[in-house]
Amino acid sequence: MDKGVRIVVLGITLVGILSGCVHKQMPSPEQYQPVQASLSTHSKKIDTFVVVLDTASSMEKTYRNRREAERALEIVSRMNQMIPPLDYQAELVAFSSGSCLSCEDAEVLYGPAPYDRNEFEAALMRYDAAERTSRAPNWGDGTQASRLILQGRPGRVAFIAVSDTENILHGRAFKTVQKLKAALGPGLCIYPILVDRDCGGREVTEQIVKVGGCGFAVHVDDIAAPDAMSRYVREVFLAPAALPVPAAPASAAADADGDGVPDRRDRCPNTPRGVRVNPDGCWELRGVYFDSDQALIKDTQVPDEAVAILKADAKLTGEVHGHADSTASAEYNQTLSEARAKAVRDYLIRQGISPERVRARGFGESQPAASNETAEGRARNRRVELHPDMR
Repeated sequence: MDKGVRIVVLGITLVGILSGCVHKQMPSPEQYQPVQASLSTHSKKIDTFVVVLDTASSMEKTYRNRREAERALEIVSRMNQMIPPLDYQAELVAFSSGSCLSCEDAEVLYGPAPYDRNEFEAALMRYDAAERTSRAPNWGDGTQASRLILQGRPGRVAFIAVSDTENILHGRAFKTVQKLKAALGPGLCIYPILVDRDCGGREVTEQIVKVGGCGFAVHVDDIAAPDAMSRYVREVFLAPAALPVPAAPASAAADADGDGVPDRRDRCPNTPRGVRVNPDGCWELRGVYFDSDQALIKDTQVPDEAVAILKADAKLTGEVHGHADSTASAEYNQTLSEARAKAVRDYLIRQGISPERVRARGFGESQPAASNETAEGRARNRRVELHPDMR
């Protein structure tokens, strides 16, 4: 098992979407500040995080005129500056010799220990990637590193691997991820960060992330800016706090689910307590509206409320309904509405909601919430609703 963990450390990467090659300077370190999280509105999504740096020989290649190993160290430093100051356990591990998946040259740079931002940063800065790649591997450290990753009771684990694609294409990563998942069970989430744009490993790595059953992958460019890193840190390290379920109102006889819409005209009579509904009594994720021809969630506040309600009632299941205005063809709007529903479902899953609890379905332009004759009405129609299952 120890060797399997080492293989996973070196093997997990993901290719991001293709982009141009214009060089961009990283913002100054002062722009990366810890994400503020009140325990009244957020909870810890994980108990332990393990950051794994692949600084093997393949990482000596350049991407956008910089060594990949240098970019890997830099992005981990930026992430460290923004991790919320909560009581996490942390570990920093580096692999530095050769590019084969079976190399056993792991070195523990930090932990496992209670997370301390300054000490974690100091350990990272002490690690000279360029010097390490020229050294012979220390075979004893590999066994120690793997044992430390699994020692004790790490609880919910975020496994953050920073690497290029070479190892994923030439090793047994898929099989070893399965072994790691068997060891840590549902408490494991895998978060690869890719530092190159090799398209060959994309499909394989997506399957590896699916084996983990939790987590997602990004490219280093996608989280380089401070606001993007802030969103990344929130998704990996934080979850919405569970909301208290309010008591049913005194008039519950005429409004069985207590959503303020009388039963006689309630199209969704089983909405959970405390959710915001539309005039038909359906759980509309108000605030989750989309720009024209887009399926990108612009603000996660309302989906976070949905996550809290779903977590407060573990038996609650439902379906995300996506909608569109009538600007384009009906066929195109159907596809767009499905993409919007999927975007919200995927976000709920990333926040810890089991995939089998939430389905996604698009309705195109067939169910407008307002007139499509005005810009305001069309904006209201580019929406999603969450419909709980009857119980």
